[in-house]
Amino acid sequence: MTAEAAQAWLSAHPQPLPALEIHHRRALAILENHTKTVGDLADVIALDPGMSVSLYREVNGRLRQSGDRHVESVHVALGLLGDSAIVDLVAEHPVLEKTVADNGCRQNYHQLMSRSYHLLAQLERFIDLQGIRAVKEILSAALLHNIGEYCACLFDHDRYHRYETTFRSVGIDKNSAKSAFGFDFHELGRLYAQQHYLPQLVIESLDENIPSGRKARLIQLAADLSHQAEVGWHHPAMRATEEVCAAYLNQSPEGFEKRLQRIALDAARACPFDDALPAAARLIMLPDDAVPRRPPAPAGPNAASGSNPFESRIRSLLDTNGATQAKLLDLLLTHLHDDLHLSRVVLMLISRDGAHLGTRAGKGIDEHSPVRHLVIGLERESLLKSLLAKPQAIWVEPATYSRFEASLPKRFRKAFLHENFFLKSLFIGARPVGLLFADRAPGVPPLDKPVFLRFKSAVTLTARALSELAERRSQAST
Repeated sequence: MTAEAAQAWLSAHPQPLPALEIHHRRALAILENHTKTVGDLADVIALDPGMSVSLYREVNGRLRQSGDRHVESVHVALGLLGDSAIVDLVAEHPVLEKTVADNGCRQNYHQLMSRSYHLLAQLERFIDLQGIRAVKEILSAALLHNIGEYCACLFDHDRYHRYETTFRSVGIDKNSAKSAFGFDFHELGRLYAQQHYLPQLVIESLDENIPSGRKARLIQLAADLSHQAEVGWHHPAMRATEEVCAAYLNQSPEGFEKRLQRIALDAARACPFDDALPAAARLIMLPDDAVPRRPPAPAGPNAASGSNPFESRIRSLLDTNGATQAKLLDLLLTHLHDDLHLSRVVLMLISRDGAHLGTRAGKGIDEHSPVRHLVIGLERESLLKSLLAKPQAIWVEPATYSRFEASLPKRFRKAFLHENFFLKSLFIGARPVGLLFADRAPGVPPLDKPVFLRFKSAVTLTARALSELAERRSQAST
């Protein structure tokens, strides 16, 4: 039944896959430059799913009619077209920025492309380790491995957005889009590949079972790795994927993860999309389960007993009839500022329509500071928006700030003017409500790991208290 649903969806969405403007512009420039070769043009098309699909459909469609064997790479396919056909293919190709008006759709597609470029970067290393020569053939197929998801994003974005939000928040299995679409993206991709005469290696890599061929298996491994990295680098599914990759490539687990992360950093630097958050940006995001449920006790009278005064204060407030969200949040801000000696603590909440993030309360903020009236749009992909996908925290340090500067909104950077700070998302139940920012001013002891763990634990405790309070009110109203 899922195959029938995928086929019905394809029949209802016959639109051509648009080219990305950045690649289309480069392709046109190459056509106008007489010093460039067909190989130069193929290098550009090989990075663009839309123009690649159009090329395969044109060339392999003709080859099928004549009974000849399909070509398996962009470079070979382009060499079989005449000059005028090449010009027509590029010049008349629809372009994403001109055909898709929805900014959210374009941003989601850019994020998919960021993942695919990370896939290609990891795959190049895998190919090198295996000593395989057919590099262009494998990379051409790997670019289209996520073709089903490309189509779902571009042509059915409302449903895709629901799927993508679920994936970000709960980390559902890769390509498990049945709840939103009634089929898996791989299933959709196989049908699309067959109908558009894509290389056989694309179809093999989309097999539900582990393929016998090394090329298809390497694509699958790199795809699994790049998909898991979209959630983060420190969760069980990612660790399991890394172990499978290391075993298949005959690599020692020691140091393998670091090599993967270095490649992710290189891919992030090469990614041309400003509104996409590369996988490398998630390297410093720590999962909540990495922090003890009870933070280290501060020095003082309570240290010997190991008690947590903040947790006690939270529980005491919850036990009163006057407990409110505002009081719980004020208790949190006071604890972070007074007990943890964080110089600035800022609570930013999401607007009712989910479009903006704005300062609601804080401690240690100068009355003339732009932070007091800070409002940041959430329509563009950013580090802040990514943090709101699920409960998580980051510590941005001066040594790592340059990696994340581009993914921080300009208003955020101008308002805070700091390169050493904590950020943590705040949830009530499964619903994101905002972010907590904290830093320390120059001249006081710098931020360190124990303080980060206590900051994160305090926000987590408060989130649980807010969730409990919300549940009580819900039960009382029924």
